[in-house]
Amino acid sequence: MKRIIFFIIYTVFALSFAFPIFYTIYFSFKNTDGINGYSELFFNCFSFYPAFWNSVLYTIAIIFLQLIIIIPMAFAFTKLKTKTINLVFILYIILMMMPLQVTLLPVYIGLRDFNLLDTRLGIILPIAFSPMYVVILKQYMTTINASIIEAIMLETNSLFRVMVSGVIPQIKPCIYAIILFSAAETWNIYEETVYFLKNSDLMPMSVFINKISLYENGIIYCASVI
Repeated sequence: MKRIIFFIIYTVFALSFAFPIFYTIYFSFKNTDGINGYSELFFNCFSFYPAFWNSVLYTIAIIFLQLIIIIPMAFAFTKLKTKTINLVFILYIILMMMPLQVTLLPVYIGLRDFNLLDTRLGIILPIAFSPMYVVILKQYMTTINASIIEAIMLETNSLFRVMVSGVIPQIKPCIYAIILFSAAETWNIYEETVYFLKNSDLMPMSVFINKISLYENGIIYCASVI
């Protein structure tokens, strides 16, 4: 009986979290007379395609760069025990806690000085160097088995082999979680694109959906489902 009660409670919570998804799918058909809304989106709303593929490009590129950056950085924060490293890690935590609006201006100035405004790199690089996932992965790395790494270091002094053979296999669950969170965060980026981009051909899906009210009513639900 106890398991049944908990199962019912968890099911209710799961359905409540999934309700916006079902709601969006339902109204994508109801408000657009079946598949007519999707036909309008795919065949008449041509600005949808560059926005969609821009989001795909930003998401894949940012996740790829993040994994290259955060894994060795988190490993360095875990293994190097110096006052300087600890101070840098504290600064990372402080930077992670800052709201996005605080960092927009310095990032904008940096991109302007490097002539990266209104470019795809101007969107990809600042997010790829986000400190939050470095902090998360560093905390997870404190639980890995150090004896495995020491055994590998007896056979090789290649840091790359140590990372690939000893570190990454032990942190796969955290890497998968970071990929999921980063994909959701990157797909929904909005503020950075509005401030750093002027060319509409570089805008992602989040900006497209925000301006979709200019099109026929109901297409917004279809675009949200896609």
